[in-house]
Amino acid sequence: MGRHFGSLVHRVLEWVPLDDATAEGVGAIARALAPSFGLEAEAGRRAGEAAWTALRLPVMERARVARRIWRELPLLFPDGSDLIEGVIDLVFEEDGGLVIVDYKTDRIVPEQAVAQAAHHAPQLQLYGRGLAQAWGRPVVERLVLFTSIGQSVRV
Repeated sequence: MGRHFGSLVHRVLEWVPLDDATAEGVGAIARALAPSFGLEAEAGRRAGEAAWTALRLPVMERARVARRIWRELPLLFPDGSDLIEGVIDLVFEEDGGLVIVDYKTDRIVPEQAVAQAAHHAPQLQLYGRGLAQAWGRPVVERLVLFTSIGQSVRV
């Protein structure tokens, strides 16, 4: 269920309108989408809560007012002799630079956030290099956003 739950939270955060989201609306979207991920109503309710928690964080307010924003942005680029392919959960433009946000739905406690974020830092650094290379703009910030605790950590 963990992977399906995370995919549902990501989908909700991709589809929900950032400018007028409400807890009720986010919950309704999550509950409506849950069966398509093979999840029961309770998992849909929890996914809605996780997405709503994420949407209330300061970084999401920054995304709401950003000049440009991309959600679930596909990325494909060469890195040495390797071809890197991935999807960036959230990218937005702020003060001429790009901010990358990676959503994590793992159940952790706040004391684990920094260590868990450090674990994901190499992936975000790699994506940042590819994004800067493709767009010719610097990546000024990389954040891991933990939906279970409502916390983002800069990496």
